[in-house]
Amino acid sequence: MERTLVILKPDCVRRKIAGEIITRFEKKDFTIVQMKMIVIDKEKATLHYSHVKSEPIYDDMINYITSGPSIAIIISGNKVISTVRAMIGKTSSFDSLPGTIRGDFGSHRFENLIHASDSVESAELEIKRFFPEITK
Repeated sequence: MERTLVILKPDCVRRKIAGEIITRFEKKDFTIVQMKMIVIDKEKATLHYSHVKSEPIYDDMINYITSGPSIAIIISGNKVISTVRAMIGKTSSFDSLPGTIRGDFGSHRFENLIHASDSVESAELEIKRFFPEITK
């Protein structure tokens, strides 16, 4: 069974739509393995966004993800990584189709409600990063 990390970002929590988004994953018959509310510190944020460090919006992304509580979730299921990625839409909410999470609820380029791992390898790294207490 495949698993992925999903983070419901500060704007999602602030807007009180986390439950509605979690329900979408449950309706797909995915399993919520673990879930916790966290405030992502700057050290973890810089590690998480290290792949976009050269982007002009990097500092804004760090400030945003550390601006308030997020919800970290481990979800498992068949083809969960590719399916969740399809469900959330493109990175920019403006480019996401209606019916996707970002297309339905997003209103910003990078304050985009949700993160989901993009591969098996990144899922395992990210799960270890945000759930160090969990072993495979």
